[in-house]
Amino acid sequence: MKKVIILLFILLLLTVSGGFLYFYDRLQKVESRISDLTKQSYKTSELLPTTDNVDTQKEGCGDQCKKEIESAVARAVVAITPTAIKTPVTTVSRTTVKGGTTYIPMGTTYESTSTDWYTIDDTATYIDLINDYGKTASVSWEASLKVAHGNGQAYVRLWDDTNKIAVDGSVLTAENNSEYKLVTTGVLPFWKGRNLYKVQIKSLNSFAVSYTGGKIRISY
Repeated sequence: MKKVIILLFILLLLTVSGGFLYFYDRLQKVESRISDLTKQSYKTSELLPTTDNVDTQKEGCGDQCKKEIESAVARAVVAITPTAIKTPVTTVSRTTVKGGTTYIPMGTTYESTSTDWYTIDDTATYIDLINDYGKTASVSWEASLKVAHGNGQAYVRLWDDTNKIAVDGSVLTAENNSEYKLVTTGVLPFWKGRNLYKVQIKSLNSFAVSYTGGKIRISY
């Protein structure tokens, strides 16, 4: 009888010991799992605001608090915004071409017997010497003249119709030549501004005189 009781006691002891070891093992695993979750929660809390902080922002965040939040958000935006690539700006400068020459035709062919200056209206041309060609521009002009039967003298000049004056030094003349003769002037003093220029012609003694090929020459 005693042997049976001892045997039962030993079995009970083994059963209790086994159960204790089983629960102890399970307890260790639970504690390890809790530790892992705690570490993950800590890492997450570093990235995201906690519920307490969110509630504080909603309920009691003053002006200073808001400024700090805005500053933090601005720093975060700068940190994640890619740096803009700056494109170099090329400045194109305008180059003035010097040493050019421009010819402005002044009508075609005209014949007159007038002994007074007669204006040839179809030669009208607007010129703004300085604004169109620059401060260093100079102007002269040329034309071809002839006199009928080679007897007499022809005159031609430029007329500034805007200022109602003849252009100084612009008179060209040819005498006793039955064929066209090319005559030219020196540099002419055009007035400043946009002026209307025309050609005027006359005969010395009423003999027919002819004008052709007139053109203003502008150098710049």
